[in-house]
Amino acid sequence: MITTACISTAKINWYIRVLDRRADGFHDIETVFHEISLADTIEFQSLTGGECVIEGMPFKILPEQNLICRAWSLMREQYPGCVGGLRARINKIIPAGGGLGGGSSNAAFTLKAVNQLYSLQLDDRILETLAARLGSDAPFFIRGGCATGRGRGELLEPVCVRQSFHVVIVTPHERVPTTSAYARLDAMTRPATDHALEDVASALAAGDPARLSPLIHNDFELVLADKPWFRRAVNELMSKGCLRAFLSGSGSAVVGLAENAKACQTIARKLQHTRHWTAWPAHTTCK
Repeated sequence: MITTACISTAKINWYIRVLDRRADGFHDIETVFHEISLADTIEFQSLTGGECVIEGMPFKILPEQNLICRAWSLMREQYPGCVGGLRARINKIIPAGGGLGGGSSNAAFTLKAVNQLYSLQLDDRILETLAARLGSDAPFFIRGGCATGRGRGELLEPVCVRQSFHVVIVTPHERVPTTSAYARLDAMTRPATDHALEDVASALAAGDPARLSPLIHNDFELVLADKPWFRRAVNELMSKGCLRAFLSGSGSAVVGLAENAKACQTIARKLQHTRHWTAWPAHTTCK
């Protein structure tokens, strides 16, 4: 048996514009992904049998719905006779249903782990193509870092960011089903944004939180504008000193952009003692 361990990171979206609904039922989007330090840890182990065993998952989920199992099954299907069984021991930190990409991250890191454990020697481009079959966010986690995303989010272009940005991640107890968020957004008139994702990518590359702050945009905030829990989270983050508070993905996680690491720690500490949510200090990765 061979073992490998990984840090399965979360992501935030600095920018999301939802474009037209496609013939396949998905929507075209424009987005900017950024990997953050909030993460699950997973230990993978090859097994001689032909099963996938997951240990440590804090909630019940059917194997066919678990993205770790689905990623392993996809590799078995694509490379018959080359991939044996898999055990995954997970310490789950990233909250489910928060728009932080936890499931997609687990899927992508499973693909990478199976590639390593069974010496498949697949390059990142092949792994990204496989990841796209598991989720629109999953391809991003193959390389991580920071990237713009188009299409369903799977058409990626890396953004070179040399400096970490410090963020407070607030995860309310409410959940926002992605399907219903898109359905509500389709029924709304979406005003045009003054900024393009290229503007956001440029501010990120410059490493300037003050320049980045007014450029942040997420269409899904229209869906949640009337939700008290969303307004409360935004107001609390701003009142505690964040430069900007915004939704990640389709929610429900709300992200506060802090001026620096010290401010981030202070704001997160002030927000941790409440019944409304959980709060973490985090930082973006540099690649």
